[in-house]
Amino acid sequence: MLVVHARYRWDKLRRQHQLVFPEGILVLNEPGAAIVQLCDGRPLAELLAVLGDRFPGANLGADVQTFLERLVQKGLLRDAVDS
Repeated sequence: MLVVHARYRWDKLRRQHQLVFPEGILVLNEPGAAIVQLCDGRPLAELLAVLGDRFPGANLGADVQTFLERLVQKGLLRDAVDS
């Protein structure tokens, strides 16, 4: 799950997916935005299944895991169990 102080938004003016938090903004590509929008407490396996439907033929496992780990390192994501 995203931490309380971080949120996803679509910036209409810049036409960008963004992850906004007090210290800054991360501009997200389409897959990154899809991942962030699915960070709602669901298990990783379910998140990967949904992404697999949205991006057929893509091998997402390792890339998604790396992306999520980077969000955790930046303090923007936490385990839903911790809530």
